[in-house]
Amino acid sequence: MSIKAIKAQTGFSYSTISRVLSGKADAFRISTITREQILEAAARLNYRPNILARSLRLRKTMTVGLIVSDIQNPFFGELASRIEQDLRFHGYSMILCNTNEVPENEEFYLKLLVDRKVDGILIAPIQTAEWESMQILVRETPVVLVDRIFADTALPWVTSANVEAAEEVTREILGRGYRKIAFLGGPPETHITRARFKGFRKAVVETLGRLDESFVLSKGYTAQAGREMMIRLLDERPDVEAVLCVNNLVFYGAVGPVNDFELRQARPVMMAGFDIGEYASLMKRPLISADQNLAELARSAVGLLLEADAGAADAANHLTIPVVIARHRLP
Repeated sequence: MSIKAIKAQTGFSYSTISRVLSGKADAFRISTITREQILEAAARLNYRPNILARSLRLRKTMTVGLIVSDIQNPFFGELASRIEQDLRFHGYSMILCNTNEVPENEEFYLKLLVDRKVDGILIAPIQTAEWESMQILVRETPVVLVDRIFADTALPWVTSANVEAAEEVTREILGRGYRKIAFLGGPPETHITRARFKGFRKAVVETLGRLDESFVLSKGYTAQAGREMMIRLLDERPDVEAVLCVNNLVFYGAVGPVNDFELRQARPVMMAGFDIGEYASLMKRPLISADQNLAELARSAVGLLLEADAGAADAANHLTIPVVIARHRLP
């Protein structure tokens, strides 16, 4: 099915349709209503771009690389799936690389993808800043950071409103009367931990006047790290009343020790974390979840990468997506 059929159904010009289908609607300030009408017509007509013809015409491989840190994490699994769907709609295939939180793997895959002449790379980086070889490689291939970002970079990026979300969750916990609140984080130098701890600290200090550092632990982003941090916390600070976990896996790891503690002490511990919402129904306990908008993260990251000037140092290429705060089994 060709663009001509979409034009016949919608009445929009070839240029407008082409810009929407190539992910350039935002760059050309095409309205949301127009974009939705075109995309709905394309879906209804089973529109598929001619990948071979487009590749020959544009001299591109029509392939994008995605580097994530842990594909076993449901968050990255779903993000990868949504990115793949968005890329596929635009006629691109995707190569998925999993680094297992190992910086050397990250460097290896970035070089591999550049050598394979992909048209662009999306990466949720482990490292906290551009390393020397990366600065060389991004001159050859457009790179967009997604979810995890660097504090000081001209690279395009899209992430969630982590500071604001952590602050909002912490203020709600405080507003419910809890005072001895702990934070279980990943490596302290990483963007996600820094941002979410910043929001946590701001809410605690502004409400209580100071932060008790004995309630702050940082270790990793895995379930094992969450379990170990929670066991240590309950051993050293058995008076803890609530805990905010930096991500979903840390939360899952912390739940077991908290459940055991509650049975022994006959006292509940309030729990909160990021991206728990989808699995909240499986947990028979009150909790608060800060859920990232994965669909918008994926769409925005793909949109940035497909822009001709994806590597430009432009504030418009730095996007922050709001987070939804969900409450489960709370009065």
